[in-house]
Amino acid sequence: MTLFLIRGLCAFALFAGCSQLGVAQKLKFTTCPKPLPLQLKPFTHKPQRIDYLCGNTGCNKGAANDKQNAQKNNFCAPTTSITPATLQTFSALNTAANNEPSVPKGEPPPSRAKLANIIKLGSGKRLGEGKVVSFVGYVLDARHSNVDKDNPLTAGNGESVQCNLLGCAYNDIHITLAEDPNETKMCNTIVAEIVPHYRPPAWDLFDSPDYTNFFKSHQVKITGQLFFDGSHVPCTAEGKAGNNPARDNAKDFERLALWEIHPIYAIDLCKFTDKTKCDPANHNAWFPFSELKTWLGLSSVRPTDKCKANTDDPNSKCPGFKLPAKPAATHRRRR
Repeated sequence: MTLFLIRGLCAFALFAGCSQLGVAQKLKFTTCPKPLPLQLKPFTHKPQRIDYLCGNTGCNKGAANDKQNAQKNNFCAPTTSITPATLQTFSALNTAANNEPSVPKGEPPPSRAKLANIIKLGSGKRLGEGKVVSFVGYVLDARHSNVDKDNPLTAGNGESVQCNLLGCAYNDIHITLAEDPNETKMCNTIVAEIVPHYRPPAWDLFDSPDYTNFFKSHQVKITGQLFFDGSHVPCTAEGKAGNNPARDNAKDFERLALWEIHPIYAIDLCKFTDKTKCDPANHNAWFPFSELKTWLGLSSVRPTDKCKANTDDPNSKCPGFKLPAKPAATHRRRR
C-alpha cells in the first residue's frame, strides 16, 4: 500500500489518527467541527506534519500567552460577514487598543474580551478580534519568519505558537502589506500571516523569488481573522519604531498597528496592473493565489534558499518538547 493511499484512507479515519492502518499518528492540533474557512476548505482533511506535533496553544509560556497563541491559530471566525479594511481601519483599531486599560504594553493581555468589539464603524457595526476582514494592497515583503537563513533546521528559536519548532514547514509566513507599492515607511504597513497548520502546499511558496516581480505590480486581497498581537508595540505617533517595555525598552519592528490578519483564510490576486480595475467586489478581476504558477506559465516554483531544507523530525527549542514515536509509515510533507 502506498503512502498516498494510506493518507487517503486516513481521511475517513480522521482526527484520531490511523493506527488501524499501521500509521500510529494522532493529531495534536484541533479545528472547528466544520470545514476550514474559504480557500482552506479543500484542506480540511489534509493535516500537515506540524498538526501531529504541536497543539493550538503551542509551547506553554503562561496563561495569557497560551490564549494569544490559540487566537493566532483560530480557523473558526465566521465568514458570513467579511468587512473591508483599510489602513485607516487598522489605525482606528490601534488607537482603541492603546486606550484600553485592560491591554498592557508589550505583552499579551490576561483577558482578550475587550478586543472583540473594540471599535464601532460608521455603519454602526462593531469590529475587533475574531472578526473576518479583507485588505487590498501590495506585498512589500514576505518571508518564513523565525527561521535561520544559514542553518534553518538547527539554529534560531522558532516561535512559541509553533512549539518553537525549527524549519520553514513549521513556521508562519510573515507578509508586510501596504496600500502604496512604493511605500518606504514601514510605519505605514500592516502584517498578515500564513500559519503552518493545514497550510496548502501552494501557499508554502508565497515568498518564492519567482513571484516577487508579480507582487510589485499587482494588488493582493488578503482575507482572514483580525488578531491583536500583544507581544509587540506599534510605531509611535511620530512614525518611528516603538520601544517595548516588556523587552527592556528595545526597539520593536516598525508597523502601523498590532492588529494583523492572522491566520489568513484566502489570498486573491488582481489580474491587472491598473489598480482602478481591481474592484474588490468584482470577482472577475481576481484569481486565487494557488493559480499563480499556472498564470505565469511556470513549470516549477523555487522555494527561498532557507526553505530548501526540510525534515519530518524537526528540532524544537520548547523546554520538554519531545517528538512522538516514529509511526510505522512516515508522514511526508507535501510539496
